[in-house]
Amino acid sequence: MVMIGVTEFVKRQTPQSRHSHFDGSWEELTRLVLAHWPLATVSPHNSGVRLVPMPTSVTGRFYTGIVEVTPDMALKAEFEPRVPGEDAFIQVMACGQGKQPARRVEIILYSHETLAKDGDASPEREADFYIVSVNGYASDEEEPMSPMTMARNFLGLKGGTQPETPYTAEEFARSIVYWSRHARVDG
Repeated sequence: MVMIGVTEFVKRQTPQSRHSHFDGSWEELTRLVLAHWPLATVSPHNSGVRLVPMPTSVTGRFYTGIVEVTPDMALKAEFEPRVPGEDAFIQVMACGQGKQPARRVEIILYSHETLAKDGDASPEREADFYIVSVNGYASDEEEPMSPMTMARNFLGLKGGTQPETPYTAEEFARSIVYWSRHARVDG
């Protein structure tokens, strides 16, 4: 049986944050991931990354921090890092918007070895894979990674994970178009 851990990075995804989150404990989320591990797929860009979809029977316990921008929506930008120690970048948020129940959910897990390559693994191996992100989606459509995340990964910047298979120009373009029409809620 695979052992699942939880990273400190994912723990920023709380009900009070602007990020997607799970309405439950980290232990409950770990149990859900284990229960649905047979559905896991390997990332097309990194063999050490697993994507575990959550079935619709549990998506009601997940919330998305992503909204589609409308012409009348107020936006704000902040220049800050995702977490301390990373480079700051411009992040755009939709003002006055709250999180909504997710329609689709993927849990992103990195292998111990993948985290070790980035210098993010604990010295003691506590698990085979670690939850690094709860991705709650506002629709059933494919939601691309943000262009900044892709760039951070592609360029090997602090907090990024170098893809084994590089992103295509089309993937970057789809990301730019999608994220030019969507924003995170302002928390």
